[in-house]
Amino acid sequence: MSRAPRWGLFAAYAAICVIWGSTYLAIKVGLESFDPFFYAGMRYVLAAAVTFGVAKARGVPFPGPLSRWWPAVGIGVLFIALSNGMVFWAETRIDSGLTALLLTTSPLWTAGLSGLVPGERRPRALGWTGIGAGLIGTVVIFEPWRGGAVDVTAALVVELSVVMWACGSLWVRRIRGAYHPVALSVAHMAAGAPLLLAVSAFTGRAMVGPLTVRAVASLAYLVVFGSVIAFAAYFYLLQHWGATRVSTSTYVNPAVAVVLGALLLGEPVTPSMVVGTTVVLAGVTLVLREEQATTGN
Repeated sequence: MSRAPRWGLFAAYAAICVIWGSTYLAIKVGLESFDPFFYAGMRYVLAAAVTFGVAKARGVPFPGPLSRWWPAVGIGVLFIALSNGMVFWAETRIDSGLTALLLTTSPLWTAGLSGLVPGERRPRALGWTGIGAGLIGTVVIFEPWRGGAVDVTAALVVELSVVMWACGSLWVRRIRGAYHPVALSVAHMAAGAPLLLAVSAFTGRAMVGPLTVRAVASLAYLVVFGSVIAFAAYFYLLQHWGATRVSTSTYVNPAVAVVLGALLLGEPVTPSMVVGTTVVLAGVTLVLREEQATTGN
């Protein structure tokens, strides 16, 4: 694999940090009109179509028989149908900023699960300490001592979505050399979107309120920026960096999401959210420090 230019990696990393941080607001706004599964499904159907058109125009290859793409389909089930579907549903019950904060555990789950995957680095003492700290921080964000302060079911669904995402990230690391990053982006979105639309069809609804201009604008933003641009950048990074290192974008994502949610939607920022997130990010720092010491990167 050829060495990527530093500026390209920096630009891709900045894109997933800022863009994915703002998508939580876009999701929340769109949910005023759309059913969560229909909304998520349409996001990725449209994004897959746009990305495919761009890919064909640029000569991106989609080689081989259909059977060659089954691993990419699996990535789509994990990333799109499960992880993203859970996030969209959870945001019908909890704030966009809180959702983003709960997702800060992504590097911790990635590091913990990596020990189960052959060829991936296993956490050592420092890493496990970081993972433990992250779990404690998550509990603080939940605020279980304030009964009903946080919808626990929705919060747990968000955490389960992180597990699905971590599994997908580790899987991408195993198959990354087999596909062009843009082709993989198209394939996984095209595979996951029909499952989300099938769930929407089963529930029998697509809209939950009047169609608003800002809901349509939010869908367009999620398609172009949150999917086409951000996923291409994400898969590009995974071709050159470790899954745990890429997932450090969660340092920035919640800050962007919380600021936007507070400024534009009036979402509260509680002391427990600040303290809990600080503890989680401290745990992430320990995990990354161990990885850097082990790999030298």
